[in-house]
Parts: sequence; C-alpha cells; structure tokens
Amino acid sequence: MYSFSDGGTLPPMRLTLAADDREYPRLREFMDSACQQAGCSPGQRTRVQLVVEELFSNTVKYGRRGAAPASVTVTVDFEGRHPMTVHYEDDAPEHDAFGQSETDDDFKRTVTSRRVGGLGIVLVRELGKDVSYSWSGGKNRVTFSVALDTPWPKRPA
Repeated sequence: MYSFSDGGTLPPMRLTLAADDREYPRLREFMDSACQQAGCSPGQRTRVQLVVEELFSNTVKYGRRGAAPASVTVTVDFEGRHPMTVHYEDDAPEHDAFGQSETDDDFKRTVTSRRVGGLGIVLVRELGKDVSYSWSGGKNRVTFSVALDTPWPKRPA
C-alpha cells in the first residue's frame, strides 16, 4: 500500500459531469487537484491529464445516447501500490476499444499513415499503468494507475 509522508492515506476524490466539450476546464481542474494531492511530478501530471482527456474526448465524440450526452464519473483513490489510481466510467453505449489488438506495423506507422481511430487507446495503454477495461452495470469502466517510476514511452525503432 502506498502511504504519504505523514503515514496516512487521503480520501477518494470524485467528479461527475456531462460528456460535453464545455466540461474540459472542470475535468482539468479536478485532475490537477488530484495530482497535487498525490504529489505527482510535472511529468506524471501531464501523463494523467493526457490519459483522462483522451478517455473523455472519446466519450464526448462517441458516447451520446440520442440527444443527451453521456454522464462521466472520475474517481481517484490514493490507496494501493501507487500514489493514485484513476477510475473513469461513463454510461455511453458499450465500447471496448482496449479489446482491439495493435500489430507491430500499427505502432511503427506515422500518425498520418495510420487508420483513423485507435491512436488514443495506444496513448492510454502507454501512459497509464495497469490499465483495464470492463463493462459493468451499464457502464464502461477504465481503471489505470500512475506509479512514481512511470517512464515516458519509448519510440518504436
């Protein structure tokens, strides 16, 4: 279990918002606050923001149920092996983008030569630690951790 310098753990933080472009500032502020609570380095903070914003942008773009935007809940807990674990869930239609496999050729392609879609999931896999997806209770759920030693991804050869 990860503990802070005072020996204790922090209570979880939670934010629920509509999957709407106008909600990006609230999401960024919330994640910045969570990273600050966890004592994340600037690099870790950037990784967390990129992963959460990628998940959120996918929900905004593809998660509508008719005219209504999906609902998103982000919960951050500070217990466990890592400084923070992020639980992202939405009530958009089921979509397991993590079930799609990437080949070595997919990773070596430039952004302009790749097929549309899927690059954000590569980003999430590379920048998050212990990334998992599940569909439960009518919600897409993605969980990832940020470790103190999370390195930047290596460029393909």
